[in-house]
Amino acid sequence: MAEEENKPKRYRRTNVDIQADIIKAAESLIKKKGFASTLVTELIKKARIEPLVFYNRYDNLSEFYDEFVKRYDYWFKDVLTGVQFPTDSELGYISIFKDVQKALQDKSVMLELLRWEIAEGNETTVRTAMLREMHTLPLVNIYEEKFKDTGIDISAISSLIIGGIYYLNLHRERSKFSDIDLNTEQGQKRIDRAIENLGHMIFHYQELNDYKRTVSEKLKEKGISDVIIKECLVK
Repeated sequence: MAEEENKPKRYRRTNVDIQADIIKAAESLIKKKGFASTLVTELIKKARIEPLVFYNRYDNLSEFYDEFVKRYDYWFKDVLTGVQFPTDSELGYISIFKDVQKALQDKSVMLELLRWEIAEGNETTVRTAMLREMHTLPLVNIYEEKFKDTGIDISAISSLIIGGIYYLNLHRERSKFSDIDLNTEQGQKRIDRAIENLGHMIFHYQELNDYKRTVSEKLKEKGISDVIIKECLVK
């Protein structure tokens, strides 16, 4: 009797605790193995639950994934909230891409979600991809307005940059890319500097166009012909 009284009481998990353990187990397994290679039996074992506990919540692993990835539906939006500069400024533009790169450079669930979206087309992957696109539209509209009538297709340029960031991070476990190893601090710094350089070039081009437009208008006011203005400014 005395021995039973001295035994440490076994902690009984609440439903909230169990759900948190399932999520934690899923994150750990997905980071290690990816979505496609993770088995429901592994998830149940790592979460330290009985199969019945899992299946009382979800019909199968696909249904769990569908709920699980909703935690990442606002991932890109969350990245934007961390930007410390005005969104439509040069520093803001650069910071967005650097923050995306930073978020993906570690072995993350979001990186594995991108990998899964490319590898498999199902209701969950299609929805997450479409939602990410929807959440970026307000930002796209801001830059489209800023670069209006400049000759710069900012949406296409930004798509190439973000697509490049995605691919470089997905590819880094296979090999270097253009002799850049994203698994090293040096490689990560090179990509960060490249993002800074691209942002500067894009915004400098816009500033140059604005300057030329202003000069052209002032020369016209002074009676200078369009032919001469073009010869002077188009280089």
